[in-house]
Amino acid sequence: MATRAYPQHEISAFPEKTIIKNVRSDEFSNDTDQESEIIKYWDDKEEARVRRKIDFILLPVLGLAFFGLQVDRGNISAALTSTITEDLHINTNQINVGTQLLSAGIVVSEIPSNIILQRVGPQVWLSAQLVAWGVVGVFQAFVKSYPAFLVTRLLLGLLEGGFIPGALYYLSQWYKRPETSFRTTLFFYGQMFAGATSSLISAGLLKLSGRGGLAGWQWIFLIEGLITIFAAILFILFIPKRAGDGSPLASMGRWSYFTEREKQIIRDRVLLDDPLKARDNIKITGRDIWDTIRKPTVIQHFMITLVSMSAFQGLNQYAPSMIKSFGFSAVRANALASVAVYASIVWLTILAWLSDKTGVRGPFVLLCITWNVISYACLRTVPDDASRWHKYAVITIANTVYASMHVLNIAWLGFNCKTPQERSIAMALIVMAANCAGISGSQIFRTSDKPLYYHALTAITALAGASWVQTLVLILWYAVTQKRTGRKGAV
Repeated sequence: MATRAYPQHEISAFPEKTIIKNVRSDEFSNDTDQESEIIKYWDDKEEARVRRKIDFILLPVLGLAFFGLQVDRGNISAALTSTITEDLHINTNQINVGTQLLSAGIVVSEIPSNIILQRVGPQVWLSAQLVAWGVVGVFQAFVKSYPAFLVTRLLLGLLEGGFIPGALYYLSQWYKRPETSFRTTLFFYGQMFAGATSSLISAGLLKLSGRGGLAGWQWIFLIEGLITIFAAILFILFIPKRAGDGSPLASMGRWSYFTEREKQIIRDRVLLDDPLKARDNIKITGRDIWDTIRKPTVIQHFMITLVSMSAFQGLNQYAPSMIKSFGFSAVRANALASVAVYASIVWLTILAWLSDKTGVRGPFVLLCITWNVISYACLRTVPDDASRWHKYAVITIANTVYASMHVLNIAWLGFNCKTPQERSIAMALIVMAANCAGISGSQIFRTSDKPLYYHALTAITALAGASWVQTLVLILWYAVTQKRTGRKGAV
């Protein structure tokens, strides 16, 4: 067994250690697998400094990429307040089909994308995806027919598939398991900030309607697609290649984010927490996929996301249109729709911090869904003669939770995964669930039900109630299983 040589006074001061088996380490000159012993040689203060450095370097770059994804995926809600249906001679039901195709494309490409990522590495694959869907996002502005619209939506889905679980897997290689919930939340800030800011950007772009011969919705697709390409360039230049590697492409090998000691601490602290993260790349087999998808807890996490996000996806897509129907202009409706998402950032930050601090996951998911059940029911029962600001306040409260139940559910599942293969596949599956929810949720709000959408609001209230029951059952499942087996995990 090979033991890394550290100063004796450091080893005695910090005796925590672990043995990593079957690791091919750079320290070994031959190609045979070895055993390596890692002994903690740093104190908590130094580890905290290194962790903060990772936060400030990694999370903004990943969040920027997520911003680009959400802008191109979610700007259809702003386009609906423009003239896209009139210009393409279609109705909202046909727009829903485009949304379904986007979600279907993501579902189809989710697991294949993660297999490719494990082969070529996160830096290369995630960068290629960003550039590709950014280009498609730009070309959405020039569609002239309904079939062309459907093709671009499907292409967006196929190219975006796998990015979120791939990025989450990459993120997990840098952090210990108790740290993941809060960092997952910070990563999703890119999506949430995009959801809010995109509405504000779209509100401004709608004022360009008619300029250059382009309608407002065309300006939205064009400018926001270019924003994604710009985000892709920054991502390619500044994302580190792997955990512990501090030399991004922009450095050209001349500088590094981290010192040599910091690089070693980054790698070793994660291995002390989870020795199975020892390999840089893993091979996902058919058996790995089968073992993961038939695991009861993974199935339950999948169903919680599918049901709860079906309700959220439908309401989120039509929130600007509903606000417009209250008597606001298209520009003002998009601006007002952003308020709930900004509020949700504060809400989710508090819950994620508490989740990591307490080590409890499921009850916070349940709290978010409880909010949904109550607020959706209130939205459904708002009197017809209520003022427009009364109606707006209720829909804002209903959307304040945004996708927080999904973000916390991802962290909950990731904490309970046992191997890197299981974690990678499970992350893909739960994001697939969110996009399957996009397929079902996009058909809840129908043209025949507008502008008040009473049937749709009844449906999302019932879905929120069903997901509440599912979450409670899973919390009890984990509690009973862990008590019976004595295994550690997150309830």
